[in-house]
Formats: sequence, structure tokens, C-alpha cells
Amino acid sequence: MCLGATHWSQVTRLVCGATRDDAHHIGFDEGPVFPASYRYLEERGVAIVRGVQREEARAVIQAYATGGGLIHNRQD
Repeated sequence: MCLGATHWSQVTRLVCGATRDDAHHIGFDEGPVFPASYRYLEERGVAIVRGVQREEARAVIQAYATGGGLIHNRQD
């Protein structure tokens, strides 16, 4: 759904901090994400910037998990 929402919202730049591995580390499983998903967006004019302030982003999601934030599809 995020892929479709990104495309349909007509954003032109997607900036990511934390990675899939960072999210998985706290027990969150976002499901399958394929390289083709990123290519799909890039081919439609969406610039994707990864790793922006990754350490800070990782700390935010870790604090969320440590503070008892709901992880709806936790994979323990």
C-alpha cells in the first residue's frame, strides 16, 4: 500500500532514514519489498534517497519499541 500511496500522492522525492533491517530488529515485519518496487517509483519520477541520518532514525524506532509502542505485526 505504501508503494501505491507514494505513487498516487505525486511526491517527487522519498527520503528514508532507518532501513528495513532496522525495523526488523525491533520486531516489525513490513512484508515483501522488492528492488522492482523502488525501480517502479524511480521510473515514474520519484527520487529515492536512502540512509539520511540513519543512526538518528534507528534511535527513534528503537525508542518507540522500548517505550511500548504497538508493533501490529510483531514477528517474535
